[in-house]
Amino acid sequence: MGAAEFIVRVNALGTVNVTRAALAAASEDFALVNVASIAAHMLPSVLIPTRAFPLAETDPDRFVRKLVGRTRVARSQAAGMAYSLSKAYVKWYSARSAEEFGAGGARVVSVSPGSFDTTMGRLEQKSGSAALLKAAALKRFGRPEEVAELLAFLASEKAGYITGTDILIDGGTYAGVQRYGSKIPRD
Repeated sequence: MGAAEFIVRVNALGTVNVTRAALAAASEDFALVNVASIAAHMLPSVLIPTRAFPLAETDPDRFVRKLVGRTRVARSQAAGMAYSLSKAYVKWYSARSAEEFGAGGARVVSVSPGSFDTTMGRLEQKSGSAALLKAAALKRFGRPEEVAELLAFLASEKAGYITGTDILIDGGTYAGVQRYGSKIPRD
């Protein structure tokens, strides 16, 4: 919700800043849980400019230009495309950072929520997320406490061997979309 450049700067560069600060403070058994999105999974990999991703740390302005430039393939939905690209970056960067965190006995993971029953989730419903529920295994929006429980688990010592990966929490929406493709059930 906003201009493509703003979305990329907040989601992607914000993740870099938080991750760098967390790494500086991390000690053994520390865990950073970054938040990506199902939108990162829904984007065809051919549209994700992963070769530009390392620029986020070395040349942030060029990185932003590259991602915003990629949104031109969907001009009328540039903000949505920027969101998907920036969340794909969050997944990638979390995985890429795992070795650095692991050197000190710490962990980093990302979580990709689907549609949740929140104010923002209900806004997304108007833009088509509710239609995706028709393909989902669980035909409902997630409850905020469900994602909160996952975040708490991943930050706890109980998840001590989980690092460098993304956890999709979407009620089976992505699996359904993969199954149905463009023929998502209408009713």
